[in-house]
Amino acid sequence: MDTIALCRAQADDCMLRASTDSNENDKPLWVTLAQSWRKLAEQADHINSQARAAEIERTIETAPR
Repeated sequence: MDTIALCRAQADDCMLRASTDSNENDKPLWVTLAQSWRKLAEQADHINSQARAAEIERTIETAPR
């Protein structure tokens, strides 16, 4: 599983725990953790997109003309 998918899976797991936790005091913690995992997934996706764009740019610049 790649990093982005792992972060999203962790977020989903935290939301599941938030919805099933019998301790009402713990639910906000699970939601906060889920939000953090989702933000990490978004950041990793953004970094990957930038890396792909840079690789494409390098390929274009070094292609024979």
